[in-house]
Amino acid sequence: MNDAKLRLEKRNGVGGGKARRLLEQGLVPAVVYGSGFGSRPAQVKKSEINRFLKNSGRNTLFNTEFAEEQDLTVIIKDIQYDPVNKEIIHLDFQKVDPRDQVLVQVPVRATGGEIHARAGNSVMHQLNTIAVECPASSIPQFADADISALKPGQSFTVSGFTFRPGIRVLTDPDKVVLTIKGHKTEPAREE
Repeated sequence: MNDAKLRLEKRNGVGGGKARRLLEQGLVPAVVYGSGFGSRPAQVKKSEINRFLKNSGRNTLFNTEFAEEQDLTVIIKDIQYDPVNKEIIHLDFQKVDPRDQVLVQVPVRATGGEIHARAGNSVMHQLNTIAVECPASSIPQFADADISALKPGQSFTVSGFTFRPGIRVLTDPDKVVLTIKGHKTEPAREE
């Protein structure tokens, strides 16, 4: 588990108008839920959640202080973004035990793309995340796709990912994740 911490504050009042006022004050509305915990409204400073995501990533199991009641072990279950300015407008946190099995979306990270860029090829992304089930303490930060050996016209499918034992991929193994599109050159014209 990561040593990262994020402080959540109790939020009084819910609803669209109150959520907009929080966002204007530099706070992001959130909810914390989990087995035996119920669902409780919360808020977090926008600057703190942005720093946390930059340093620790989305799929990090971490401890949080919440409403000065207790320390909780949570994961970020969902992030909602404003469609125009792409800023975070709502967060869902799930209380978990590190041994609990969780379902998460793991971001795809391609390596070896620079080889294709130098050759004038394009990497076409079909999937940005894949679904996995694993113990909360073993959530992978990324699904790494090494595409350096692929040729134009070839694809990398979900079955190509490898994870440590205990991580079960739920996305269809035949789904295409990335495809290499070759650079076409025009034949020389005869004059």
